[in-house]
Amino acid sequence: MNVQYKPHHEHWYKIKGERMDADVHKCFKTHFYDDETEKFITDACNISYFKHIFDSTVSIFLLPFMSTTSRNALLNRGNMFVASSSLFSELISYCATTKSLLDIGAGSGSVTEKLSHHFESIFVTETCSSMCSHLQAKGFTVLEPNDWNTHSFDVISCLNVLDRCHNPSKLLESIHDSLSLKGGTCIIALVLPYHGSVEEGQVWNRQIEPLHIKGRSFEEQLSSFVKDILEPIGFELNMVTRVPYLCTGDLHANYYSLTDCLLSLNVKPCISNNET
Repeated sequence: MNVQYKPHHEHWYKIKGERMDADVHKCFKTHFYDDETEKFITDACNISYFKHIFDSTVSIFLLPFMSTTSRNALLNRGNMFVASSSLFSELISYCATTKSLLDIGAGSGSVTEKLSHHFESIFVTETCSSMCSHLQAKGFTVLEPNDWNTHSFDVISCLNVLDRCHNPSKLLESIHDSLSLKGGTCIIALVLPYHGSVEEGQVWNRQIEPLHIKGRSFEEQLSSFVKDILEPIGFELNMVTRVPYLCTGDLHANYYSLTDCLLSLNVKPCISNNET
């Protein structure tokens, strides 16, 4: 796939390598502002002022009855952008087979669609019932959030979910155990600096068991995430990059941006007694 490089927003993608663990830095690949990122921002900037007024008015009216996620699903607003199709293709390329995909916390399914053409079977989970209807309409198989870990998958994507659930370490362990032992791959996105919170009805609460990530800078926290959390569970890092986590805006801004680390990981091979 021919992806055009655009020299814009380079600060979204750059790191200070000297602050990063050497092993993690070896796996880092610098991404760039590409056509799909530009299109998302252009489309966000072209949303009419009157739609923002309408959405804000209806959202205020629905506030006592629905969560933010449910209101956004109903109004089709707050669309998110994690990465372009070409970058996802590169992250998936480390998987030995690509028959089945599980996308945890798939939301509206926009990212799932980017991944879907690589796979024969697409499974998703989502806690928001309004979003589940969108996912089913797109032809994805919706699994119960607490039932998927009885299955095995070639690729599991967990994009910006670890900071929005109460026990992210347990989730990572379940992902590890549900990946195919024949080269299964996990794709993870996590906003750094790390600030975990969980939406429960109309309230955002602190995580019960947050990840214990050390450091302050993006580089320090990414290193800690890999070395202190992912590797002890049994993952090995294939590739990592830094990308903007974009969201369409409102009356105050055309779009909003956070900083994501985006990782491709495989299950660490078990060494049998014959090999030791």
